[in-house]
Amino acid sequence: MSEQPDTRVEEARDVHSVPVREQGQCALRRFWNSPSWFRRAPPPKSYPPISSIPTTSPERLALASADNASPDTSAKTILYLAYGSNLCAQTFLGFRGIRPISQINVSAPAFDLAFDLPGIPYAEPCFANTRPRKIPKPPIPGNPPKFPPPPYSAASRPTWSKGVYGVVYEVTPEDYATIIKTEGGGRGYHDVLTPCFELPPALHVPEKPPFPDLPKPFLAHTLYAPTVPDLPDSPANQDEESSDDNSDDDGGDKDPRKQPWLHRLFLPTHRPDPDYAQASARYLKLIRDGAREHALPDDYRAYLAQLQPYTITSVSQQIGRFLFLFAALPGMLVVMGLGRLLADDLGRAPRWFGAATTAWMNVLWAAYDGVFKPLFGDGERTVPKEPEQRRKAKVVIRTDGSRSEKNRLLSDW
Repeated sequence: MSEQPDTRVEEARDVHSVPVREQGQCALRRFWNSPSWFRRAPPPKSYPPISSIPTTSPERLALASADNASPDTSAKTILYLAYGSNLCAQTFLGFRGIRPISQINVSAPAFDLAFDLPGIPYAEPCFANTRPRKIPKPPIPGNPPKFPPPPYSAASRPTWSKGVYGVVYEVTPEDYATIIKTEGGGRGYHDVLTPCFELPPALHVPEKPPFPDLPKPFLAHTLYAPTVPDLPDSPANQDEESSDDNSDDDGGDKDPRKQPWLHRLFLPTHRPDPDYAQASARYLKLIRDGAREHALPDDYRAYLAQLQPYTITSVSQQIGRFLFLFAALPGMLVVMGLGRLLADDLGRAPRWFGAATTAWMNVLWAAYDGVFKPLFGDGERTVPKEPEQRRKAKVVIRTDGSRSEKNRLLSDW
């Protein structure tokens, strides 16, 4: 009989799972670490250049091979996959003070890059996250999609279908605890192991071209924040989802989306359309700078360059931003201060504190949806300004109307 393939390589594995309802703290930490109108950017710290970090050795990657029964216990260091702002040396080496032992550019085919982690409206609407990669199904002839087009132009949104590209840093357990602490104390993300493949270096002609071998995956830690999906809209989707739920091994757990509002208050902050929000220009610049510093593939950097940032385009949005941050600032200071005091040696905050932070984030977003967005405008996605020609047309029509009214009055007089 032939041996069965090892399926661990095909999916990410959860190694330090935490309850998904304790998610709000990571968004607050990311926002607090970013410069804003009430907090100036911290002075730049001296840190070594990216080029001074050596490449991870094949021996260390072999210890993290998917064929290894216990990749974590056989090595004294940790392989951490960075895909967001931690790509940038200013954030990872400067602000967080991490000193990687080695690094290597990789592709993680089990995940896709997404910006669906809610942040703070009007300032940092969303942050980078990973999403389990799904292979699209081919369209069925004669069966058009039943979903209406979104209110924004989805055709202009850049797409990427090759998985997550990033950098795997080899760090010490102490530095990894610092990463967890500065990323929300382990309450916003799941720490998972995902298979990674080394990316080839930039195109060049070597003196002795090596014989190409099949790529060998290795496992690295990364941070993944699961989201709560929408409720199914049609009975067919309900039947399909119920059949999927019955096939799971957990069985018996009630759907958290149908629980009372008090229970949903402690679930991760959920947005109607996870792909609607746009990241800030500051946050996208960190990711683009990190991709350039690590010389990630040109097509991936071109994809990052096409991502549109969130931009405030009206005075009402400026007022809404000021009022929202002014109202959220006291609670933010309390949460950030307690988070640093209550974190343990591994950088993780207590569960009760993570649940309280998640509830507070849900209250903030409920206030945005119910009050700030109707009064002051969109705080997640750029609203285009009124075209100049349309404004001129209005002026012309108004001027012509006033002249006709004047002529009519003169003729009557």
